[in-house]
Amino acid sequence: MSGQLEGSGAPPLNAYALWLVPSLEEQSDRLQTLINELASLESASPTFEPHITLLHPIDLSVPLPEVHKTLRAAIDATSSKENGGLKDFTVQLTPAQSGSKYYQSVLAPVIPESKLLTLRKKCEKAFRLKDLPEYFPHLSLLYGELSGRRRDEIADVANRQGELDKVEVDVVAIVRCVGTPEDWEVVGTEKLS
Repeated sequence: MSGQLEGSGAPPLNAYALWLVPSLEEQSDRLQTLINELASLESASPTFEPHITLLHPIDLSVPLPEVHKTLRAAIDATSSKENGGLKDFTVQLTPAQSGSKYYQSVLAPVIPESKLLTLRKKCEKAFRLKDLPEYFPHLSLLYGELSGRRRDEIADVANRQGELDKVEVDVVAIVRCVGTPEDWEVVGTEKLS
């Protein structure tokens, strides 16, 4: 059964994004399997790497070495502000739910804890980004233009199949998001500690 809406397709992107990615291979593999299984339920839904978007969009005209340098400064500023730094950084997922956007079709919200919000604010400031939508931290599980009912059904499947709990993170990936998800590419990383 397909819940894809007519005329749907991945809205192309054209910017860098900063992603928090699972540091434990077991967690990453488990989430990737879930994302792949959910995508297989909808023929037009792409697969993608498990991640929590920290910041988007960073203009592609910013040279990649400058993106690294700016991100490193934001991480270091957060580490010095947060008690215990960013070592052993963990995010807590909540049960999967439906969203209302293509890139937030089905997702597991992340509890917006202090370290995460501080890191986000430091990155926004370091990259001089203004007028961004309110930050809604989440781990996407399915992309697609689906009916609300179908999104709810797939969120139920995700909650039955997946172990959506804590995710350990030790790196921020710099992702060149040009085109659709199949074209996105991790072009660098910065460690959190």
